[in-house]
Amino acid sequence: MKVGLIGTGLMGKPIARKIKDAGYELMVYNRTIQKAKDLEEDEIKVALSTKELVDFADVILVVLADYNAVTSMLFGDDVKYDGKTVVQMSTITPKESLLLKERVEKFGGNYFEAPVLGSIPQILDQKLIVLVGGTEKNKVDHEKLFSSFSSKIVFIGEVGKAAAIKLALNQLIASETSAFAMSLGYLREMDVDIDKFMDILKGSALYAPTFEKKLGNYMQRDFSNPNFPLKHLLKDVRLMIDQFGQSGINTKGLEAIAEIIKTGLDQKLSEKDYSSLYNVIHPAKK
Repeated sequence: MKVGLIGTGLMGKPIARKIKDAGYELMVYNRTIQKAKDLEEDEIKVALSTKELVDFADVILVVLADYNAVTSMLFGDDVKYDGKTVVQMSTITPKESLLLKERVEKFGGNYFEAPVLGSIPQILDQKLIVLVGGTEKNKVDHEKLFSSFSSKIVFIGEVGKAAAIKLALNQLIASETSAFAMSLGYLREMDVDIDKFMDILKGSALYAPTFEKKLGNYMQRDFSNPNFPLKHLLKDVRLMIDQFGQSGINTKGLEAIAEIIKTGLDQKLSEKDYSSLYNVIHPAKK
């Protein structure tokens, strides 16, 4: 199986290295070619166009920021997908995933979705969770490939279902992060022992591992080396507001979080880790 990977950003690059380490013949493509060039040091081929990559690969993994980026990369080079399988791994809406399926199949290819839960540390430890939306055969046929960077590959159902679960999971990232930031900020202002607070929290049903994982970032106000940039969280939250609203879910809480994140972008935090929204919720004293 020859593998092509489109998108060598924060997630795409370490995934590419894991695939290569697993022994697959791999080619990557990124719109800004220079951002992929360092992968050549790992003996990974770098394509100069989507067409070159698709002509090479049997399976094409797409790891991009949003639906518009996916469509512009997949369909901008007069590419034909006869006999190829396109695996969409970005965070998009169920409707967008279904539109991609229709379009790829129109060009002769096969399509399924496989968004992931986790980030760079989980890729490095081969512990990403892969959510497969398509057929069970899609999962079985690609399980070995996914295992190069994942320890849990879950078949969700038809195309669109995995995209929906991914949005629901990312909603928890936004909501839990903002909720914890508010409690932590208040306790720091009240000069409460944070170690005692965390000990109580960890022994309760309220605890989520992400709280402790990001605690050092909050305490030091250090949000460099992002696993998931704040600007991408805003994109996802806006998708959630639209999708949840269409399903009759009250999104007032999400809309407030979107405003918090937008303020963070206005404060030039867009490329910082998503946990930098703490600086908006609990501003540093001047």
